[in-house]
Amino acid sequence: MMRNLLFSIIALVAITSCRQPNQVSIIPKPVHLKELKGKFTISNKTTVFANSTDSAAKENAAYLLDFLNDKGIGCIEGRNDQNVPSQNSIFLTSDECPDSLGTEGYILEITPKQIIIKANRSSGFFYAIQTLRQLFPSDFESNSFNAHKISIPCLAIVDKPRFSWRGMNLDCCRHFMEKDFVKRYIDLLAYHKMNVLHWHLTEDQGWRIEIKEYPKLTSVGAWRTNADGTVYGGFYTQDDVREIVAYATKRHVMIVPEIEMPGHSVAALAAYPHLSCTGKPLKVETNWGVFKDIYCAGNDSTFIFLQDVLSEIVQLFPSPYIHIGGDEAPKYRWENCPKCQARLHREKLDNYEELQRYFISRISKFLESKGKTIIGWDEILEGGRPHNAIVQAWRGIDRASEALKANAPVIVSPTSHCYFDYSVEVTSLQKVYSFNPIPEGADSARYDLVLGGECNMWTERAPQETVDSKVFPRFLAISEVLWTYPVERDYDEFLKRVRYHYNRLNALGVSYGLEQSAVSFKSKVGDDGKSIVVELFEGQDNLDIRYTTNGDEPTAISSLYRKPISLTQSTTVRAAAFSNGVRVGEVFERSFAISKSLNKPVELAYSPAEKYLGGGLNALVDGRLGTEKYNDGIWQAVQGDDIIATVDLGSIQTVSTISVGFLKNTPSWIFLPKRVEFYHSSNGKDFLPFGFKDNPVNPKQEGVTIFRFKADAKKSIATRWIKVVAINPGPCPDWHPASGSPTWLFADEIVVE
Repeated sequence: MMRNLLFSIIALVAITSCRQPNQVSIIPKPVHLKELKGKFTISNKTTVFANSTDSAAKENAAYLLDFLNDKGIGCIEGRNDQNVPSQNSIFLTSDECPDSLGTEGYILEITPKQIIIKANRSSGFFYAIQTLRQLFPSDFESNSFNAHKISIPCLAIVDKPRFSWRGMNLDCCRHFMEKDFVKRYIDLLAYHKMNVLHWHLTEDQGWRIEIKEYPKLTSVGAWRTNADGTVYGGFYTQDDVREIVAYATKRHVMIVPEIEMPGHSVAALAAYPHLSCTGKPLKVETNWGVFKDIYCAGNDSTFIFLQDVLSEIVQLFPSPYIHIGGDEAPKYRWENCPKCQARLHREKLDNYEELQRYFISRISKFLESKGKTIIGWDEILEGGRPHNAIVQAWRGIDRASEALKANAPVIVSPTSHCYFDYSVEVTSLQKVYSFNPIPEGADSARYDLVLGGECNMWTERAPQETVDSKVFPRFLAISEVLWTYPVERDYDEFLKRVRYHYNRLNALGVSYGLEQSAVSFKSKVGDDGKSIVVELFEGQDNLDIRYTTNGDEPTAISSLYRKPISLTQSTTVRAAAFSNGVRVGEVFERSFAISKSLNKPVELAYSPAEKYLGGGLNALVDGRLGTEKYNDGIWQAVQGDDIIATVDLGSIQTVSTISVGFLKNTPSWIFLPKRVEFYHSSNGKDFLPFGFKDNPVNPKQEGVTIFRFKADAKKSIATRWIKVVAINPGPCPDWHPASGSPTWLFADEIVVE
């Protein structure tokens, strides 16, 4: 019921935002658009023509004709030997189309008498038709639409994309996606002028593509047995793949397969254990995360296997690119493998990062012999850029900068803006629209190395039926950024077009989600330096926010949010959105701590990870306590290092208790500190012990845990500086799937009382 209500709210927004039945609202927005007076009516008297010598124009004229006539309009097919009538015709031609529009650009001219489409290549004609579709009535795309004529506004458009690589990564491994579902997403990509489907086909949790030479990859590797005994999986036959590739080709979508190596390969190793460093039996993974068992780099059988697999892959995919992963490959097995150690010495390599470069370069050269270029996630730069590799930057925009410095072409898809498995609470529609694929400060001479970007739909927690609500409407933002690349982003104007576009998505059967969290929090320290001011924002129009500060779950009669909430003591604020007295979505909760350390100067003896700054360098004293989501923007984190922070209370004060919170999420390499030590000083130089707390939580304990390490003085101490030392527990232990990899520490707030 709640889910249906949520979509009803969004639909209401879409309806109320439409000022007229058929306004000009196109996504991605054309680069140049001029509205003209009048309308053109397409009817059974309209003739669709193409330049008789232009095969691309004729092909797309036939496509447009079929498309219109499937809706009952009954347009006339023009004969090649006819002169093009000056009235009531649609004419496609490459004549007088400037070379500057490239292969994907187009000109669309609509007058009361005629429609003229000009393009240099088939893809340009195709994208002009996608623009034309968005000028049709909003329900045109529905299966039930049938009309004898439609009228569209007159206008002139000159349009071309800014980036050549406009893609979406669809993970079909963690959760399997049916063949028709994949084809449906190809249609949605094409409709929004996106031209790459990055198809993630192999993982620890499943191998999804038939390989004739190695049948166990699908008979064993495509299926996993869950804890309750149920079996989950699926795969695509090679005939399925050919069908999907052909379907995509007609819609000018290039499919780039991803065959992961050397990591994320447990499903393959479960099928063929001799390809691992240990040779021991493995099972297809049922958990999410990163695992230490990867392809053995010292085993020649590994390369024979991968070359055999890739030989079949290149026959199935005409794309000039093959994605080979290369990310999140722990080196623990290699470091303890005699064969890998021998390879390291034989190839005169200095470390295991260089061994990975050797591995990737060897595969790259093999694929180059097949006419293919490899793409790899940004970890492939560690140890040096592999042979001719294209880099896909995911860990941050800074990784794209590193790729450019290495003179490597780069596809930009950072977690900060492009990971659509993240909730809209973390990555909102507005944040996606702010995405800039070109790194700030990049050498303009290397701009052309930025091929474009992708949105990533990882499916650890997203079975097929949930994908729409995660991808849309954020997909609309990424499509416009990559096609139009507006220099000055007018989000409000874009949002109006998005809300008009919802009617088209409804007709296309897309179960889109929210633009941002149903409720979002924003907080700041009050002007007095002793309070916290909390603001609440509704994620959609026509919603009320109700909240509590006593720990109760908000109901339709709880306090109605009207103005910022001022907190003068530590408080948990719980809030939810309501429509007509019925709750929409989940209850959102934030806890705030007000103590002597609030907003005081803090000195860090470590460098926090850029993507886990927690809102800034003062995250440990901003009053916000972390949630169970490590990417909530509150936690500050460091990998493989201790957390050491010193807070200046500003004056001598009486202190009786010091505490700090840490997150444990073991599958994500996030551990609690081995110990937390607390110190105090009156002069900022000489620190005395205040107390310590050893970690009491078993790291093997399942689930996400937030634990506050706390020290109490036997009697209050007068002091000014507080130092907290959280000791990293060391690499992931032997029992952990990522054994030997550096662990993370995630801290939220130092509370001094």
